[in-house]
Amino acid sequence: MKKIGSTIIFVLMFVSLSYADVTVKAELYPEDVAVGDQARIILNVTSNEDFEIQGNPDFPKADGIKVLQTQNGGRSSSSRMNIVNGKTDFSKTITQNYEYIVQFDKKGFVTIPSISVNVNGAVTASAPIKISVSNQDPSRTRPRARQRQLEENTGVEDDMFTQLMKQRQQILEEVQKQMGSGNRAGIGRSGGPDPSALEPKEIPNLNLDNVNTNESFFVYADIDKSSVYEGEQVTTNWYIYVKGTIEAIDRAKFPDLKGFWKEIIEEVPGLSFTPAIVNGIPYKRALLASHALFPIKAGTAVIDEFKIKATVRNQTEFGWGQPHEYTKASRRMSLTVLPLPSEGKSLSFSGAVGQFQIQAQVDGMQVKAGQPFSLKVRFEGQGNAKLIELPPIEWPSTLTVFDTKSESKFFKNGQSFKEFEILLIPNQEGAVAVPSIAFSYFDPQQKKYITKTTEELQLTALKSDQPLFTSSGKTSGDLTASRKASTELSPSLEWPGSFSWAAQRNLFFSITALLIIVSLSLQFGLQYVRLSGRPSLQLKVNEKIKKIESSLTAQNLKNVGSESINLIYLILDDVVSDSDSQAKNSQNISDRLAQLPIHYKEKYQIRLSEIFNYFQMIGFAPDEVRNNLTRKINIENEFADLKKIAKEIAEDLGRST
Repeated sequence: MKKIGSTIIFVLMFVSLSYADVTVKAELYPEDVAVGDQARIILNVTSNEDFEIQGNPDFPKADGIKVLQTQNGGRSSSSRMNIVNGKTDFSKTITQNYEYIVQFDKKGFVTIPSISVNVNGAVTASAPIKISVSNQDPSRTRPRARQRQLEENTGVEDDMFTQLMKQRQQILEEVQKQMGSGNRAGIGRSGGPDPSALEPKEIPNLNLDNVNTNESFFVYADIDKSSVYEGEQVTTNWYIYVKGTIEAIDRAKFPDLKGFWKEIIEEVPGLSFTPAIVNGIPYKRALLASHALFPIKAGTAVIDEFKIKATVRNQTEFGWGQPHEYTKASRRMSLTVLPLPSEGKSLSFSGAVGQFQIQAQVDGMQVKAGQPFSLKVRFEGQGNAKLIELPPIEWPSTLTVFDTKSESKFFKNGQSFKEFEILLIPNQEGAVAVPSIAFSYFDPQQKKYITKTTEELQLTALKSDQPLFTSSGKTSGDLTASRKASTELSPSLEWPGSFSWAAQRNLFFSITALLIIVSLSLQFGLQYVRLSGRPSLQLKVNEKIKKIESSLTAQNLKNVGSESINLIYLILDDVVSDSDSQAKNSQNISDRLAQLPIHYKEKYQIRLSEIFNYFQMIGFAPDEVRNNLTRKINIENEFADLKKIAKEIAEDLGRST
């Protein structure tokens, strides 16, 4: 029995070792050397898991290479982090360094031999390196080599200040190595020192207020403006600044950003550190998040704190110190939000702040009477075009609005667009005019309203075989009228002459029986869900619905909008497969909906996207935009649809467990 137990333990150890990703690599700095030159050979042992090394690896004897000094460079750790919707996922890379100071005393080709390392009981070796050693040239002697020779010949040790300066230089070199973008930081294409990589102008020299440079790390919020107009974009970047190395990191609190419409510029799939000088102190910094924020109300808006919990290891005069866990937060930033002026505001203003263009186009200048054609109206520019609604349009009696749909997107460079596709039906043959569309926006740079107008489009309606629709024109924002028009234009269902009454009666009884069976099945399914299923999700959905209903009763429309968005994310978290972590971690609603299972996608994708866009406007648009929207589209009807979809999905998921 003991034998079996020992065998199992051995097998488990073997399996764990076989899955550990351990690499051993040797590198020479610098790579171009001559006879008499001194250089460093850095041995890196890297793994994605913690590991143990038995003894320090010895440098093998090699012809033409003299080992002057051997030292343990210490252990470091780097992390990659994902922070989305309150969930944090990070991976770790652990590196153990050994440094060999060597001197070359032979001209020609010299081979740096493989260096063997015992990692977790298994021997792994670096690959040999073949280099060319040139003739000695006094003009090529490096200051660093001369300093080492001086220390060796005189036997004088550096004082404490010099050692501290060396350690600071080592930290800078390690930061530069972590930057690695195909070409090692600080190393030129030919392998020699790259002076441009070490020039101070390439390292940001920052003077930051209200930071303590004695801390191991801190989180800093950087905003590009301190005073904006209502609806104007302010870009906020959150950075983490670290002196040592991070071994573990987690988000303790993400900013709530209440009072803002938020667009994500960067979700930051992993921390990428670059060097920076903060108030004269060398740091490494990485971007945590970057958002475009649009304040929705005049007054004072607060960008709340981003809190990070991290385990860091700092450099001391004796090497790397012990790891310590700290929790730090960025300071709150106050933003002055100016109200939009009333002077110059026209009826065509719908909340757009920035710089925009408008264009209208149709697919051709000839259409058919009685058949719908598409008019596309596109708004694009710098700012949040998602807030734009169609301005009032005086449609002529010769045109009927059949349907309207929209698409919008915000880009990382601050540009955005919103495009409306309007289906119009000519009511008569002959000349048809699509009226010009006036659009107004507020330009914060010029501090005034700008109005732009499209040209009137002159079309020709050709004769059609279909009967003409003679109803009067309707505005594009009247969705009820559009749906009514859609119903009136639907073809009527007529029984063919050969379809007998007996066949109709049999079909009627068959449909009735099918409906009874479906009804009984649904009742049985509901009872089953109550007894088993996934009660936790249904409970969460019901609680969220009650909260929204309470806010709706109190006419707290902002809360109705934000809680409805949360309800959509809640059900999508359970619907999207756990294996698709990228879609599950994304805050982009299009990514989430695109990963719906096919039976959900066909049934809910389009409507959920419409509901999400609607409640995003309700929750985060300025008051004027929100009021205009609720006058056009009934908020209770939209919530009723969301409530129905959420309950259907929750119950269906409950039955599937």
